[in-house]
Amino acid sequence: MPSKFPVNESHLNEELTRLRVEFEALRIANAALEQQLSIDAKQADSMLRVLEIRSNELKEANLHQLNQSNFIRRVMDSTGAMMIVLGPDGHIRQVNRRCAQELTGTDSIPDNRVLDDWLHPDERQALVAQAIGLPWPVFSPLFEVVRRSGSYAAEHRLGSRDGSYRHYWFEASLQHNPQGKEEGAVICASDITRLKQQQERLSRSEKRLKEAQKIARLGHWEMDLTCDKLTWSEEVCIIFELDSASIPRNYADFLELVYPADRAAVDRAFTSALSTHGSYDIEHRLLAAGGQIKWIHERCVIYYDDAGRALRLVGTIQDITEQRLAEEQLRLAASVFDNSLNGILITDANTRIVKVNRMFSEVMGYSSDEVLGQKPSLLKSEHHDKQFYRSLWAALERDGKWQGEIWDRRKNGELIPLWQNISSVRDAIGRVTHYISVFYDLTQQKQSAKHIYHLAYYDALTELPNRQLFNERCEHALERANRDYHPLAVLFLDLDRFKHVNDSLGHPAGDELLRMVAHAIKSSLRQDDTVARLGGDEFIILLENTGSRSDVEQVARKIIAYLSRPFIVQGHKLEIGTSIGISCYPEDGKDTMSLIKHADLAMYRAKEKGRGNFQFYETYLTTRAKERLFLESELRDALERQEFHLHYQPQFALSGGELIGAEALLRWNHHEHGLIAPDKFIPIAEESGLIVAIGEWVLSAACSQAKAWLDAGYAFKQVAVNLSGAQIERSDILATVGNVLATTGLPPQHLELEITETYIMRQAKQNVRIMEELRALGVSLAIDDFGTGQSSLSYLKRLPVDKLKIDRSFVMDIPQDSNDMAITRAILALGHSLKLTVLAEGVETAEQAAFLNELKCDEVQGYYYSRPLDAESFRKLLAKQKFDADLFD
Repeated sequence: MPSKFPVNESHLNEELTRLRVEFEALRIANAALEQQLSIDAKQADSMLRVLEIRSNELKEANLHQLNQSNFIRRVMDSTGAMMIVLGPDGHIRQVNRRCAQELTGTDSIPDNRVLDDWLHPDERQALVAQAIGLPWPVFSPLFEVVRRSGSYAAEHRLGSRDGSYRHYWFEASLQHNPQGKEEGAVICASDITRLKQQQERLSRSEKRLKEAQKIARLGHWEMDLTCDKLTWSEEVCIIFELDSASIPRNYADFLELVYPADRAAVDRAFTSALSTHGSYDIEHRLLAAGGQIKWIHERCVIYYDDAGRALRLVGTIQDITEQRLAEEQLRLAASVFDNSLNGILITDANTRIVKVNRMFSEVMGYSSDEVLGQKPSLLKSEHHDKQFYRSLWAALERDGKWQGEIWDRRKNGELIPLWQNISSVRDAIGRVTHYISVFYDLTQQKQSAKHIYHLAYYDALTELPNRQLFNERCEHALERANRDYHPLAVLFLDLDRFKHVNDSLGHPAGDELLRMVAHAIKSSLRQDDTVARLGGDEFIILLENTGSRSDVEQVARKIIAYLSRPFIVQGHKLEIGTSIGISCYPEDGKDTMSLIKHADLAMYRAKEKGRGNFQFYETYLTTRAKERLFLESELRDALERQEFHLHYQPQFALSGGELIGAEALLRWNHHEHGLIAPDKFIPIAEESGLIVAIGEWVLSAACSQAKAWLDAGYAFKQVAVNLSGAQIERSDILATVGNVLATTGLPPQHLELEITETYIMRQAKQNVRIMEELRALGVSLAIDDFGTGQSSLSYLKRLPVDKLKIDRSFVMDIPQDSNDMAITRAILALGHSLKLTVLAEGVETAEQAAFLNELKCDEVQGYYYSRPLDAESFRKLLAKQKFDADLFD
């Protein structure tokens, strides 16, 4: 059937041709593909054969590695140490079985653990401190320490599974691959706990040995004879009191420490032991440090070689000083027993006499053989009744001792009074083992009873009643006066100028004078009156039935007249006199203490009135005494309240008028009563001892002010500060002055210390030494109030002083008093002859200044030139430096 569409044959042919070409191309491609597949099949077959070979080789290598790993594991598990393999970051890769069992109690270690987890906290913290600051993450500080050192060896403690810590010795080394890359580290940890425990036991044993040696004071030593070298234990150093560097190193040095008298004996013992192949044992003395002598017990053994040559000596030294002293004490006790001045009798528990001493035999007349085994009833005198002995034994049983007076009978039958002390001696469980009786003969004491009474109630020097007997007699007199309405009076006497006698002629002359005064007073009184010596130069009189006041005055005048007469003592004509205070009963007091106190106050009033007179007590004297107590009380708080301040008395060179310095003067501005005169409070401060603290404040304040003036550029020679005798006697004045100079910074050459002549001569030898030590500090010294004491020229020339200060009492009456002028002239001549500077105090008139200038006096101070100034006014004066020269012409 014909096609509906016309066929284009040319187009069909083109299409067939194209199909043939594609078919041919496919055929060629298929042939090529078959060829390539054939080649690939051959290559695949070859590759499979190679892979099979490689697989077999890998299996063999893995098997070898497994065998090697198992071998390493068996080796690691067989070792007694812990083996730990660390990775490159410090984590544990592998451990042996011992390590796992020790640390965890299992056969393995959990992943991501580091060995540091088991380290003791102290050691872990120390390792962490070393790893701080590393620029990479740190998992194991221990590994970082190993990495830094390359190889590592140290002791560490690791926690065990039971919670305890054991000691291990770590040896670690880094591991690298063949290319040198760090792969981690291997640690071998050996358990050394037992070794450490042994070391600790050994250390404890050595410590106990040292303690035992120390307790026994025993040291050991060794001497190498081949080189004459000595070695010593620590305890020997202690015994010798030398440090290890000073201990002798050879035999000759050791002999130098032996007490000189014992060296020959020690050397003989040493050489004899060497020659006889023996040992030696000797006690001898030792010269320890500081010259102290000790006793030591020395023992030694000698060791020899096979040829019999001595090689070394080993010995001990023991300090037996206390043992020797104990033995000496025992010998001394035995000597005391035998030579005691008391009789001693010892019995056993059955009161059988077991021992007596020599004095027992002398007192009782029995020899030792005659009384041993006897009972003390052998001595019974029948003087005491049975009750006496029952009380004695009751006291012994109750108190273990009895003492009292007892009468016994000597061998010759004489009765003898004894003062006896009986004691019972008990053993550790309280049983009585012995009785000890110690006694002495009371015969002499009973014969001396009256003398003892006399000593108790009478003054040994004057034979007058003492204070105690006076008080008793006064009490009885007051009872009679109160009962019978009779008046009585108490007179309190104090000798005038008595101290001058003691200081100038000595105490023997003073004692003789007191005896003569006592006789004179007693001679001026009635038989029934009582005169007593209270002590020193103080006497007190009790007048009974005195009648009127005029009768008492008559007695006082009579006594004053008697004591105004000269006394001839050791060829010296002495005039002393007395001051008397009087109190009367009942108006001035109704008891002994009040009457004595009020008479004493009246006596001080008499002294103030010019001495050589008497004064009756008046009520205002008590007020004055209270005022004195008030001032003493206020003085104690004045320093704390800062009520003290200083004024400065300018001192000038007389020749040219230059201001050379000032004397520091203490002033007290009381917060309620205003300025209080120095002559009121300074004596109270000295008597109470408060002058020590006050004087230290004055010294410190004056030095501080002087340093401030120097720092401000003002030139002056020195500031003078008075030292009270009480300051020197009651304080460490050297330390005080040194501390003040150091604290204030004042150069010592700008400080002058003034010490009164009277105090210097009180204890001249001792005070010269103190002054020399003060002078050594660099300060200058001046004798204050010169001329008012009694200086010995032999001491004066030895005194380390720079200046004499003429007392104002010699200057104030110039030119009216020729004696004062002569004394001043003599002091200036004496001072200049001794190369001393002389300063006159209290210059107040032109005539006095002219007289002193004529005599070439070096320095002056007084109102004529300037009154005392406060610190600011004195500073202004320093700025001027001198006064009008006319004052000094």
